[in-house]
Amino acid sequence: MVRSLKFHDQTAVDRSLLWAGAVLIGAGALLGLAGSALCGAAAALRLQNHVRASGMPPSELAMHHWRRAKTAAQAGTDAWRGQVLAQGQRQATSPVSR
Repeated sequence: MVRSLKFHDQTAVDRSLLWAGAVLIGAGALLGLAGSALCGAAAALRLQNHVRASGMPPSELAMHHWRRAKTAAQAGTDAWRGQVLAQGQRQATSPVSR
């Protein structure tokens, strides 16, 4: 005898299949959580090794990387502005025929 649920439209749903699906989904979620924890631990250990190998205190290392990021952002901004200005000058000097 198959245990099943009957809905108002008389469609039968096998409970054992529902439970098996729920168990597999739960197992998959636990495996995903365990994998995420392992990846997080590996990243934290790598960061800790990087800080130790740099020979700088963490606050000084953070300021070093902050300055590098600011310099890179400024260089990108300057390059973009240079392209926009060059395009504007080309459009102003080139006659448009329509």
